Amino acid sequence: MRPNGVRELWRQGRPAIGSLLTLNSPFMGEVMGHVGFDWLGVDLQHSETNLANVQAMFQAISSTPAMPFVRVAGNDSILVQRVLDLGAYGVLVPMVETVAEAEAAVRAAKYAPMGARSWGPIRGALYGGPDYFHHANTETVLLVMLESRTAVANARDILAVEGVDGCYIGPNDLGITYGYPPESGISEEVEQAVGQILEAAQATGTVAGMQTYSSADVLRRARQGFGFLGLGSDVRLATAAARAELAATREGLAG
Repeated sequence: MRPNGVRELWRQGRPAIGSLLTLNSPFMGEVMGHVGFDWLGVDLQHSETNLANVQAMFQAISSTPAMPFVRVAGNDSILVQRVLDLGAYGVLVPMVETVAEAEAAVRAAKYAPMGARSWGPIRGALYGGPDYFHHANTETVLLVMLESRTAVANARDILAVEGVDGCYIGPNDLGITYGYPPESGISEEVEQAVGQILEAAQATGTVAGMQTYSSADVLRRARQGFGFLGLGSDVRLATAAARAELAATREGLAG
């Protein structure tokens, strides 16, 4: 089976850096893949993409060195199985708060005896290789998103569930559950919660991941021990670059 480049980085003790794709544009997925990201996550939760076009997005990503990941819209067994069958090499499951919800995600994402995923990787085996069944459980990645007070309290038990490879923190949703508006910055209270999740991952031997919005953020989290980091999204990065270039242009014209 085609090796998962994200797992290769983890085995080397290096963080995997990626970004989320929110545009319904295979071309943008291909462009982002050639930038040099380790993984790209097609976002089915907060974007214009959907199950109808996710295969085209995966095909575009797969023409680059980046690994095709996906954030599904919810902890839905059919959806998780469908994106894996279409070639996802990693799945981020949002809003997981309990052991039971983590176990449900594993049942959907892993073949027996670990889980209960149904056989039929229509494109997954084409991209992965003819021995897909024998290695899918160990090569594909399942990350549960811990983004609430309840998830923080249950983090260690959730991450101890067999088949869960790690977690991904959504800082905006996490902050909301502590009473802070989205994108208001990470308060000391929320930072403590982030630390608790990181400790739970380290205690269970799983990978801690987090969404970030700047290179400085990525570097800080990597030094803390986070192994799976998202740097903004296609729209955020394009907007930031356009804004910076326009500001520099207007400043030059004014001078």
